[in-house]
Amino acid sequence: MTNTLESFVIQSPEYGKSYKIDLVEGLEELHIKHIEDVWQPILNNQYSLALLHFYTQPSGLQTHEVLLDTLGKFCVADNHWSWRRKCNIALGSNRKTYGLLNNSEVEAVMMLKFGELSRCSPSGMPIVYVDYISVAPWNRTPIQDPRRFRSLGTVMLGAAVEMSRTLGMDGRCGLHSLPSSEWLYQLHMMKEFGTDSSHQNLKYFEFDQEAAMNFLNK
Repeated sequence: MTNTLESFVIQSPEYGKSYKIDLVEGLEELHIKHIEDVWQPILNNQYSLALLHFYTQPSGLQTHEVLLDTLGKFCVADNHWSWRRKCNIALGSNRKTYGLLNNSEVEAVMMLKFGELSRCSPSGMPIVYVDYISVAPWNRTPIQDPRRFRSLGTVMLGAAVEMSRTLGMDGRCGLHSLPSSEWLYQLHMMKEFGTDSSHQNLKYFEFDQEAAMNFLNK
């Protein structure tokens, strides 16, 4: 069952008007079905285009690193994520799922994990850990231009930081980034800790208290 936490008025470049977008805690069956039935066919098609582009490259360029870069450029590095499975994992665990809803349309989803410790703080203070963030395919420029909505990943990141602040963690928030999203966390001045072999060699980023408050005050 969903619980509305906050509402935002966000301008749509696609339609040229504003919409009320609700941030909710918890994803219901209709939201998961929307991701599976509406998001996924678009992402699968884009993924096929990415593979076609990759396999038309000279054989010397058909490396794992180039494949990851291609999936990032086509904005489908998360194509294999199953939000149904993630929501099932969250049940009864230290994880919670969140969505940005435009009436019945799911515009973005996020999973947060609680109980992780800071890498910025020598004392290992608790943080909110962003397990996953994903936006609908029509909000990704390589798939649709103009997008329906922009900056929804930033909105979700802000919600995670605000959650940390509300829980008394002073905005401390960390995550492992897909390569195609690293620029976003660098832009928001999250501290970068380099690649993490325990998380598929993804780079780890974290907001300390000062950077988190600067981000929220923008």
